[in-house]
Amino acid sequence: MSKPTEHKMMKVDQEKTISRRTFITGVGAAAGLAITRGEQWLGHNYSDYSFQELFSVFEQSLSETQRKHTFLAGDDPMRQVTLTEAAHKGSPHIGTLYNNHQIGLIRHLYASLLSSQGQKWMQNTINLEGRFEGSVLKIYSDDIGNASTNNSQVVINGGHYMLRSSDLSNSGYALGGPIAYGQQLGNNNYQVQGNAFKVHGDALNQLHKALSASERNLAYKTSPPNELLLQTQGITSSTSGVRIGQVSDAAKEVAQEMMDTLFAGFTETQKSEAWSAIDENGGIDSLSVTMYTDFGFYPDGATYSDLSQEQRRSRGIPYVQVWRIEGPAFTMHFKGHPHVHAYMNIVRDPQKIAIGEVLTSTEKPLDQSATNRLIDTVLKHQTSELITFFPEMLLGRISPGAVSTGSIYTLDPFGNNIVVADIRTEAMSSQLKQNLIKQGRTPQKNQTYKVATVDYMLRRKDIFGAPEDASKGFGTLRDALIQFVRDKDLSAYYG
Repeated sequence: MSKPTEHKMMKVDQEKTISRRTFITGVGAAAGLAITRGEQWLGHNYSDYSFQELFSVFEQSLSETQRKHTFLAGDDPMRQVTLTEAAHKGSPHIGTLYNNHQIGLIRHLYASLLSSQGQKWMQNTINLEGRFEGSVLKIYSDDIGNASTNNSQVVINGGHYMLRSSDLSNSGYALGGPIAYGQQLGNNNYQVQGNAFKVHGDALNQLHKALSASERNLAYKTSPPNELLLQTQGITSSTSGVRIGQVSDAAKEVAQEMMDTLFAGFTETQKSEAWSAIDENGGIDSLSVTMYTDFGFYPDGATYSDLSQEQRRSRGIPYVQVWRIEGPAFTMHFKGHPHVHAYMNIVRDPQKIAIGEVLTSTEKPLDQSATNRLIDTVLKHQTSELITFFPEMLLGRISPGAVSTGSIYTLDPFGNNIVVADIRTEAMSSQLKQNLIKQGRTPQKNQTYKVATVDYMLRRKDIFGAPEDASKGFGTLRDALIQFVRDKDLSAYYG
């Protein structure tokens, strides 16, 4: 990522330097006029500006057309989505919407959301994702024109990263909400060699080595859930893995070093905010670490899961490349195979993280199986069909407390349309056939079945099969879930 061009400080009135505050409040309108005409206005060095000062100058520079593409309502449910591919799909890229001066400001906003170490780690990510200009910027605010001084949030999103400014409305999130980072480097390499975020995997595996055999057995699980299951589950929920509060003092010290490495990409203010939220919800002792042995590799490519007990003993412990850390107010998922996708979500109050219209509330979390039952019910309700197919590919989960439109958007961030597909037994995937059997239907030869699903499945012959036809007009799964949850008691879906 190239550095913004630096310029000499603007001077007025016989070498008297204009103050930052005066510059922002007194000259912002003139700057906006110049910038919307595409001029490189007065070439200012913003390196010593605070985030809010940069935000103010940038906001005042926007034309009406730019505002329309930049702003979303402060409670827009998409703000709760962390899937980078879906979050701002179809939005203009930074390089096409803003001029050079504005891009320079955005670069400074981006830099202020990372420590110097974090900027170094993200260097290759930015370069590989169409460079910085290929990213998208959104501002969530209810006060366009005064967003920089009100409860607003800036989100900068690329193919392998999502960064957020701190949420001034104190909604319950630390770091502004769930964030994402990663790099498409080191594909299928042992220890994801060549990837800047290998250092995070190394930190986890140092803890792995520090655990006793019994502690490692507690930490091991075969296969991971979806990487986007980031919603925290509160103080009453149980998580898999080994709890840091249960390990030896020596291992706990290594766990602290691991967390310090994971947080090294953030500014001191962000780190303080993150630790404060964790400490208010049980501290580091409340965090549990899970390591997935399907992705526990040895140098020759063999995995821990595929080896016999004798082979495992002779080889020693593997290098785990997919793992999770969870606590009442903290969730992190690190996928280091084939390359790095990493996500982190830290909250101050797990009961106050819903964004958008509040639809209902729930005392308990809805896990993956419970949420699948909910979706199955909604598909049947919406289509009047008895056979449904929604494979366990959930991209979110329902947390205790308020359930909002934002909560539902995490389940269906793409806004998939509900369809009823006509498909013959011979054209079904093995997964669909097994699904029918689970629903009490043994697929018969030369039979056509009507299956309620989502339009995405029509493009996935490997998962669904090859349907002959499909009926539409049932709306999106997202909207159907919102309407259903608004009217129903979720307690029926508890595990």
